[in-house]
Amino acid sequence: MRILELAWSRPYILTSEARITRNIQAEAGTDFLTVIRAKNVQLKKLILTDWIFSCKWGNRGKLLYALANFLGCQHNLETLSLLNANLGVSDVLRLLASVSRGSSEHLTYLDLRGAFREWQAPHSNSRYLRMLGRFRALTVLRLDYPALSDQTLNALANAAPKLLKILHISVRDSDSRHHTVTDTAWHNLAIVCPDLTVSYTIVNISHYEDMCYLLLPSVPLARFQMFSGHVWDQSRSRNFRSTVGLLITHYTNTLAEVMLQLRNNREMLDDLLICMLVHCKHLTRLQYDGILRNLDTLRDICQLQAESKTRFRTIHVKPRNVNTRNRIILNDINYQYDHKMAEQGVDFRIEDPASVLVFY
Repeated sequence: MRILELAWSRPYILTSEARITRNIQAEAGTDFLTVIRAKNVQLKKLILTDWIFSCKWGNRGKLLYALANFLGCQHNLETLSLLNANLGVSDVLRLLASVSRGSSEHLTYLDLRGAFREWQAPHSNSRYLRMLGRFRALTVLRLDYPALSDQTLNALANAAPKLLKILHISVRDSDSRHHTVTDTAWHNLAIVCPDLTVSYTIVNISHYEDMCYLLLPSVPLARFQMFSGHVWDQSRSRNFRSTVGLLITHYTNTLAEVMLQLRNNREMLDDLLICMLVHCKHLTRLQYDGILRNLDTLRDICQLQAESKTRFRTIHVKPRNVNTRNRIILNDINYQYDHKMAEQGVDFRIEDPASVLVFY
């Protein structure tokens, strides 16, 4: 056994039977971990999938104790995922401490997104910072904003100089965001880890004032995903133009992928999308789910690709509505650029939302 994923067979159960069922599952899990520990199973990858530890119940402590003991005996673990484990800070740190005892020199991938309960922010916890500082081989780290701070970046710089390559940060509207990370800390980490690329996933945060402190000049941002959500503060403007403007201003030399899901946005972004394509020379993926004020923007995008000023391998367009006038424009774009896209090996298509067919 080299890869083990532990999930709950019945993650969604009735409240009336929750305590009994979870106790039975925890006992079975404890027995299983005891058996594989006795057989000296040495894993390379351990994944905990959506654990249900949001509240205390009978054998919860026994299961965590058995898991910590098992992790302490692992000497070759390379990947650990606590995605959505929803544990208390002390429980997560207990597991990390166990991993650091046996696999601190081997662990290359660590996913802590959703590992901590939403209302707990470990970013300044001294034990948490010491744990991160022990993982000397770490190349990929995924975490939530409450687990990020200047001290976190300093711990990573000291632990894995020149090795850390991917730092994926998830930021949600429910996260504790009362602290900020300084540009100096990002600058220091980028110098120590020259191959580092940063990814942001922004969920249900739409306003520029809530975004600008994330988009600092020294962040080596390569991937940016933004999901705007359906509810926002109507008393102020989202000001998406300024957010997109920061992406263009600060990350022309690093930005490789951009996903903007802005279904409720009404701001004019056509010109900024073209500007991003022109200035961000390393951009190979742009996924935009929003409103284009002018379909000639699509023509401009195709022209940039035809002139080899962009390097896309896929161009898919899914209009929400296609009226007679739009259909004429889209057919003309297809006629003008379909052959050119085919010559470059670009998967180029425009889908008709009124039909199951795709027209080219």
